[in-house]
Amino acid sequence: MIRIPDNVLMFANGDTDLYKAWGDYFNHYRAVNFKADVDYDRTVSFEEKTDKLHKAIEAKIGEIAGINNTGFSDAVWRTNPNYRWATFAVIGSMVDMVIPDVVANDFMQFAEVRNGGFGDSFVFDIASSDLFIVTKGANGKRHSFAQRQFNGQVQLIPEVRMVTVEEDLYRILCGKRNLAEYAMKCALAMEKELSIDVYNAINNTYANLPNKFQEASFTVDGFVRLAQRVQAANGGARCVVFGTKLALSKILPSNDYLKMQLGDIYNRMGYLTTFMGVDLFEIPQKIDDTAGDYSFALADNKLYFISTGVQKLVKIGFEGETITITDGQYANANLTQATTLQKRWAVGIATNAKYGIMDVIA
Repeated sequence: MIRIPDNVLMFANGDTDLYKAWGDYFNHYRAVNFKADVDYDRTVSFEEKTDKLHKAIEAKIGEIAGINNTGFSDAVWRTNPNYRWATFAVIGSMVDMVIPDVVANDFMQFAEVRNGGFGDSFVFDIASSDLFIVTKGANGKRHSFAQRQFNGQVQLIPEVRMVTVEEDLYRILCGKRNLAEYAMKCALAMEKELSIDVYNAINNTYANLPNKFQEASFTVDGFVRLAQRVQAANGGARCVVFGTKLALSKILPSNDYLKMQLGDIYNRMGYLTTFMGVDLFEIPQKIDDTAGDYSFALADNKLYFISTGVQKLVKIGFEGETITITDGQYANANLTQATTLQKRWAVGIATNAKYGIMDVIA
């Protein structure tokens, strides 16, 4: 079950039924559509949950807005400014509930998530991971060369991300907008953009990595060498490899007989789950919506060698709650209403751990 954060608990004022239902609904969607390994109520269909959640959101909106429907139709109340404000205050709280928890779950092996208030930036102390060098001495020598280690700091300053949607006033008055589906799309859009930020943060460091932690093409020896180097440089912490399905599909033994023996796993998964003693994990590919031609957002030619048992590679900081900015109900001449959801976050590399990147498609 998705944890309800403190700011959402405060907003709920003790009534958490809506947010428990929303967490179950969100997990159900992710399990069915993304094969996520999450818990949800399997006794109720997704369609039934959608209808129930929509009604629960409507009830919460009415409660927050202080609306008493006696004597007025729903269409009249939907033009009330308090109703508009309450709608997106509730939607914003639902987005705030799922994004940090889902991100922490998706990237738990190599990312750390922090939450802060408005005006906060995030500072991470980076301790040296190097060991001291041992030298040979002599009976008449007091010291060898002096060694000191210094900590570093990395600061992440969140930036605003926005989603703006537009709706016809007529559809709003008719009650044709399903709030459960609307909340789901807002949350998934934010989660997708954040996923791309995380992987770009890693991928963009390739050119700056030390040469010993880069491999320009895939070979079995190169794969084993890089995995060994990352593990040894991190004090023996187990190294695993991440990549998209296409990138992972390139990892195959050079021996044809071994390829035949591994054919069942390869066909079932699309890649080997373990190679030369190193576990392989798929990064779900994303579509780059800004390209307009369904291009992929994640690099299909990179493998990331990471020791998951040491300091997390990627740091994610969320600043404040989701802010909503909404047009007045009659502000636009064409009677449409635009609403913008703003969420602030920062993503960066801040770690003392060593990692490597291999280019698998030369």
